[in-house]
Amino acid sequence: MHAGGELTMKRRKRMLEDLEQDIREHVDRETQDNIGRGMRPEEARYAALRKFGNVRRIQEDTREVWRFVWFEQLLQDVRHGFRLIRRGPFFALAAILTLALGIGANTAIFTVVHAVLLQPLPYPNSGRLAIIWSGLGDEHRAPASEYELVQLRERSHLFDQIGGIWVRNSIVPGEGTPEQVKLGQVTDNFLTLLCR
Repeated sequence: MHAGGELTMKRRKRMLEDLEQDIREHVDRETQDNIGRGMRPEEARYAALRKFGNVRRIQEDTREVWRFVWFEQLLQDVRHGFRLIRRGPFFALAAILTLALGIGANTAIFTVVHAVLLQPLPYPNSGRLAIIWSGLGDEHRAPASEYELVQLRERSHLFDQIGGIWVRNSIVPGEGTPEQVKLGQVTDNFLTLLCR
């Protein structure tokens, strides 16, 4: 055992001895008070012990408080873990790598979910933006067409502004192999709608 462990053991032993001494003094005082009230010494001692309660239980409860049980258990778990790592280094390496991959994957997934779904859009009043879908139910829905958007602009009074964007694939010709790109077509108020 190293010096730090010996010091802790000595301190703990001294604290337990002090606790037992305090309990003895308390019971002795109560016994003397009972004798002063007219009890015989044996009865006075028995009454003092009964009034004080279960001495062993009080000692155990006090020890639990002093020991910082959670800290001692953590140290025991760490020691046990290091012993297991020394006995089976390949298994420990596999377990550590599995944990690292799992934690890394969780972090990456949460980062993407946070950026895409949880974080508000980088526009002023982004909470007021809405997507208008066209179609019947969730299975057959599609973005509203330009014609539908024009009709909504003319007839709806629910929205401050209605704008649209439609994305389609297109090919850019040129020298060599043509390149496929995404092409976005927007309504004339699309950018002002986002910046409001």
